[in-house]
Amino acid sequence: MNNSKEINLALKEFSEGKKVLAYKKLKKIFKKNQLDDQLRFNLAVIEQTLNLNEESKNNYLFLIKKNNNFKAMINLYLLYIKEENNVEALDIIEKLLDQNIKNEGIIKDKALILYKLKKYKESIKICESYIAISKDLNFLNILGLNYLSMRQFDKAERIFKKGLIQDKNCSFILNSLGRMYHEKRDSKNAEKYLLNAYNLNNNSYEIINNLAGFYREEGRYKKSIKLYQKALELNHQNPIIINNLAKAYFDINELVLAEKYCKKALEINKYDGNIQKILSLIYLFRQNYKDGWYYFDGRLNLSDFVENNSTINKIRKKLINKNYLNNELKLLILREQGVGDEILYGSMYPDLLNKCKYVTIECDPRLKKIFSNSFPNYKKKFINFKEISQNERLLRNYDYVIYAGSLGKFFRQNKKDFGTGCYLQAENSLIKKYRSILGELEGDLNIGISWKSFKNRYATEKSLQLEDLNNIFETKNCNFINLQYGDIKKEISNYNKKFNKNIISLENLDLFNDFDSLASVLKNLDLFITVSNSTAHLAGSLGVNTLLIRPNNHAIFHYWNQPDNKTPWYKSITFIEKERIINENNLLDKFLSS
Repeated sequence: MNNSKEINLALKEFSEGKKVLAYKKLKKIFKKNQLDDQLRFNLAVIEQTLNLNEESKNNYLFLIKKNNNFKAMINLYLLYIKEENNVEALDIIEKLLDQNIKNEGIIKDKALILYKLKKYKESIKICESYIAISKDLNFLNILGLNYLSMRQFDKAERIFKKGLIQDKNCSFILNSLGRMYHEKRDSKNAEKYLLNAYNLNNNSYEIINNLAGFYREEGRYKKSIKLYQKALELNHQNPIIINNLAKAYFDINELVLAEKYCKKALEINKYDGNIQKILSLIYLFRQNYKDGWYYFDGRLNLSDFVENNSTINKIRKKLINKNYLNNELKLLILREQGVGDEILYGSMYPDLLNKCKYVTIECDPRLKKIFSNSFPNYKKKFINFKEISQNERLLRNYDYVIYAGSLGKFFRQNKKDFGTGCYLQAENSLIKKYRSILGELEGDLNIGISWKSFKNRYATEKSLQLEDLNNIFETKNCNFINLQYGDIKKEISNYNKKFNKNIISLENLDLFNDFDSLASVLKNLDLFITVSNSTAHLAGSLGVNTLLIRPNNHAIFHYWNQPDNKTPWYKSITFIEKERIINENNLLDKFLSS
């Protein structure tokens, strides 16, 4: 039998479902005919179908290098897209376009990749130019996804619904609408559209991955894992899906599996900050701080970190690359993206200031005074955020720049390295002022309350309604002091009237901006009950006896996600589950008497 007949027979067997057998036959033939480019191409296609991606890529690359085989180029960039290797995919697409190999499919894929790379303006320009002349709804969908990522929800919704007018059963448009409602925390509509998409196309790994993500953030972890596993069967080399599965296992404390999948994802894309972040959380939960901090700096490459730290591109070249600090280095310390994290990692400032002579610490202006008061010998070390990091001339005076969270790799290598976490000092005159004000209240105990988190993706999951604290408010002889920042005046008034309660708001106290006065109120409390927000960190850093209502697993940060009901960061904080707060009678009496 000649080669042609053998090849055709093998291809026929492949089409009939005898895929592995056919592949083995073709590979055997190929060993004797390695100059046959068409055979190599067929082999690469079969390898791609069998998810033998590395072998497939090598064969495509060989053909591209040899004769710019455009079919190999197309298949290779599609393979890169499937693996979320978007930079390489875009590079091949640009080469195809330079060779005047242009069709709607390639242009559409370019728009999609530009969107994934957050080059929104370029992607939008392509989509808008093709919507008028193309019947392909993918252009409309990608246009909507761009606006969704830019958080222009109303515009995205109009675009997606325009697509549904043209085709009410378009699965990828339904999927995008579900994603949009999920981002808006509209669970009912999110599930409706995601399920519609899934029922129309249950072999799309993108749709399955999004539905799994929805169930994960609804706390339905087992259902989420089952769907992630199905998505992985369809695309087993996609690092995003693999890492998402790791997250879900982490949520249910299956740490061995979480680590296994995280490492597998990292093998595919070792520079992915999302993967590094999850691996760091696994190690930090285990209190393996050495490995935890090693991967923690992966967050510096995450889009949300970059978006919330406007100076990062100016200082990136000066980010420290050493594993040690010495007394001669000139260091600039930058705040973390939230004031809560800034307070948390500020607990390492005493270690830093004692070790290094040449240190300047940029901080949120709201914290500058309390930091200065707490470190009287180092007052001049604290300056306002961006004062140096935005000034290229002043920046030249520093050897390295360190984000505050990255100090962990130098000062929190073991659990014994943590102190009490009580390092901030409130102003004495303000403490006396609020002691006098609170002393005039009728109850014996002053209990502070804070029940909401804002400006966070998981704010809804972390927050409570006042009615969730009904059992707490039944406790006798207590003054309940409102320490919740934000526009909640009407909410408190309505609650007080409905339940005949008296949640007290202190006059002329700016809970969002005046951290000095807030700290002084906290120091006068017998107990502070709070959700995970910036005030919780302030209370812990002041050593205030605090009961912190732990968020759902997927919405929790590493410093609250600990194997018991305490955190090494703040010795005065005790965790409690939301269900106990809502359902357990006489809870506060039990806690206060313990």
